Amino acid sequence: MTKLKQILAIGTLVAFSQLSTAETRLPTAAVFDLGSLDTMAELGLESQVTGVPQQMIPEYLQQFNSASYSDIGGLKSPDLTALSTLNPDLIIITGRQAGKKDELIKISAVKQVNMSGDNYWHALSDNVNSIATLFHVQDRADKALTDLKGYIESTKKPLNKDATVLVVTHNSGSLGLREDVISSQLLGLKAASIPSHVKSHKRGTRTFTPLTISDIAETNPTVLFVVDRSMAIGNTDEALDVNTLKADLAEQGAGSIKVTYLSPKLWYLSGNGLQSVRMQIKEIAEGL
Repeated sequence: MTKLKQILAIGTLVAFSQLSTAETRLPTAAVFDLGSLDTMAELGLESQVTGVPQQMIPEYLQQFNSASYSDIGGLKSPDLTALSTLNPDLIIITGRQAGKKDELIKISAVKQVNMSGDNYWHALSDNVNSIATLFHVQDRADKALTDLKGYIESTKKPLNKDATVLVVTHNSGSLGLREDVISSQLLGLKAASIPSHVKSHKRGTRTFTPLTISDIAETNPTVLFVVDRSMAIGNTDEALDVNTLKADLAEQGAGSIKVTYLSPKLWYLSGNGLQSVRMQIKEIAEGL
């Protein structure tokens, strides 16, 4: 285990992969990143997963919500005791767990998923390939990425190229602009232009762009896609009432805007995986 930590500490995933070969076994993983989890499932690596954040597992990953997998805490509150007991070879995290990274590194090697960069497909492919390298399933990853690329291209062809889309996040009654790479980069859909009077605000390293119903009506997209954070994290009392949203838009003279409510956990908690991206592509295409 100590050697595994040292290898990942210097960022050498290939060396980690070679070490697992030398030990004649594949590494075990506690996985907080749900996109990486669905990638591992797609690549047939469920048996290498030993722990997941069971409180927040989306419907499409319910096979991991069982006694076969240890509960390792919440997405923002890793259970350090459970992880220490589990003692996995690897902990896969995202920015949500970054604040606990120093503590997690004391337990096991840590791989933090980073989807930064201007080319989403390249970032997605890099993450899938890094997982495939760790677990010696590159041939499966190559096929899965080729199949996903083909699915994207075949889905993209018949879409209405004149449609404009606006993707927003709903949180406890407030709406905010969501920069969505699935609709823009992968499907090539045109983002509706936000009115110039709408301003963005910085909170730490993050940028927020609040939108009112009036702003959305003025933007007048063909389709308004909504990601409901409140529902995703279990605040059902504060979840979006879609009928009320439609009525409010109609009052502003924007009743022609089609409102599509996306699967909350898929879009807010997951994504960036082989299975989740395919599902997101399908939801956007069907929601146009």
